Amino acid sequence: MIRVVSADDSPFLRKVLREVLEASGKIEVVGEAMNGKEAIEQVKSLKPDILILDCEMPVMNGLEALRHIMDECPLPVFIFSSLASEGAAVTLKALEYGAVDFLLKPTGGAHQLGEVAPQLIEKIEYIARRNRWRLAGARPVASGQGPEKKPLSEVTRRAVDLVAVGSSTGGVQAAVEVIKRLPAKTRPIVWVQHMPASFTGSFAARLNALGTVRVFEAKNGQTLQDNTCYIAPGGFQMRVRKNGSGAVLNIGGVEKVNGFCPSCDVLFDSVAQYYANNAVGVILTGMGDDGSRGLLKMHQRGSIVIGQNEETCTVYGMPRAAFVAGAVDMQVDIADVSEMIVRAGGGER
Repeated sequence: MIRVVSADDSPFLRKVLREVLEASGKIEVVGEAMNGKEAIEQVKSLKPDILILDCEMPVMNGLEALRHIMDECPLPVFIFSSLASEGAAVTLKALEYGAVDFLLKPTGGAHQLGEVAPQLIEKIEYIARRNRWRLAGARPVASGQGPEKKPLSEVTRRAVDLVAVGSSTGGVQAAVEVIKRLPAKTRPIVWVQHMPASFTGSFAARLNALGTVRVFEAKNGQTLQDNTCYIAPGGFQMRVRKNGSGAVLNIGGVEKVNGFCPSCDVLFDSVAQYYANNAVGVILTGMGDDGSRGLLKMHQRGSIVIGQNEETCTVYGMPRAAFVAGAVDMQVDIADVSEMIVRAGGGER
């Protein structure tokens, strides 16, 4: 059983949440807290596998509690909050502070918890299992192994016109690590992060404040420019196109691919079509396998593909899927991803 503590100032929501989670037969709610101070006490005394944390609470809010927990008694923290666009910056800050993932409460509150229950339970299961593997010093059993990969020093640097990145669970922290280390002389970057529409603008603004590369939420028809990173807007697919005046972004289509909109595969497919061996692909932490098929197309057409290694992933799902598919040229620590992009031809120091 996965042992959970939930922290929310609504007694009714905590009650319904307990019923929903325990009905799965896989999760036991061992403690409840109505504010951040109580959440810290519950975590210290009960030592749960995961904490489900609201951001808005009296006495001590979720963000303050999270900082104390990460300093004093770290464990996986899942943000379950009603904060939407006006609170996106708070949720993103929580992810930077160490929360592993988040889910927005349904607009109808506790009465509609059943609608998001399957997604919430799946995320909790995966995160808790992953943390247990880490604590045990073990690695999850792979269903296959990718080919041995050569070091970047053996990969020929080429003329690169574009860098394409995909990320999901844990991607906020990963993006911060990559963006803040990139040099000003960087080729255009197109980036899909699985995130709601109300969050991607705040996400881009946060990244824009970190380093020398400009970061914006992408807009349809934009011409790609050096030293600029374009974040796919939540709720729309993003593709690249080439025309007589250069490379432009095509933002459109609300269909889900691999369960996501935007989807990494949609972006990578377009990069493979128009850039062949003049691109660098990057796949970072995330649950599932989105991106693996598109990256394989890029790899087969000559692009260099960099994957985040298992040791530094919050969730080694997407990078693992791409590696097992044979799409990845090298796997590196998240702290080394930006340098690998530069050395592959995506930038200059």
